[in-house]
Amino acid sequence: MTCTKLLELLPSAVMAVFLAYIAYQQMVINKRRLNLDLYSKRFSVYTDVVRFHQELAEEMVSQETHRNFIASKEASRFLFSKDSSIFELLQLMHTESFKIIGFKHHAKELSEASFIEGFASSQEVFFWWDRQMAELKEKMKPYLDQ
Repeated sequence: MTCTKLLELLPSAVMAVFLAYIAYQQMVINKRRLNLDLYSKRFSVYTDVVRFHQELAEEMVSQETHRNFIASKEASRFLFSKDSSIFELLQLMHTESFKIIGFKHHAKELSEASFIEGFASSQEVFFWWDRQMAELKEKMKPYLDQ
């Protein structure tokens, strides 16, 4: 009688093991999907910063690029929550960018002396931005080298 009871339970046990295996595979797939989604969002932050930096070098920064930069800056607070220095660096870069944007916006209104002073200040900030881009790349490297 014990053997027949075990034989009756065998299909249920095999099915339980099979279902456990499927659940494990789903867990692995979902973890990979989460990592891919995080990578995509983090890479998007980086590309938005690069695009903003490139447009700072051009005549004007488009509203769309500026908005994307701000959104990515704010998202970085959550996407890189283990390293708040990335958000802090992006916040500082955003604050400093207004020196360049402001100069470009008002350059035509300035006197010659003010223009030269503003241009020098704008260039100094832009070179500072170049150095910060290298630092940002290093800070983001562990998140993007996966």
